Amino acid sequence: MMTQTLLGAPLVFWGMLCLAIAVAYYYIWPRPDPRRLAPRTTREHIVLRYFHSLVWVLLAAGCFLAAASLGDLGRWIALLGIPVYIIFLVYVVRDRRKEDAARAAQRQGAGARNAGAPQ
Repeated sequence: MMTQTLLGAPLVFWGMLCLAIAVAYYYIWPRPDPRRLAPRTTREHIVLRYFHSLVWVLLAAGCFLAAASLGDLGRWIALLGIPVYIIFLVYVVRDRRKEDAARAAQRQGAGARNAGAPQ
């Protein structure tokens, strides 16, 4: 039986590395700033909280399946990580823009209040 490898390392190694990264992102994730102005919807929270870890789990599953001689299935499972990651990135960008807009509106409101104050 030929050992499946990627860049000279066994796919099981890559799968374990992917799982370790998934666990790290699951437990050590950037929490929203407590001073955040724009609240997140439930969908935004779920995508931002779990989808990055899910990408790494899909990559790990792909590695394990390919190592078990199920390369075609493993490839498709790993490729599912691409749209999941794209969705995650879209939500990250939208979330940052939403927060930036809320901060800009707050600054504008503060400027308008200060402009009308007696000197």
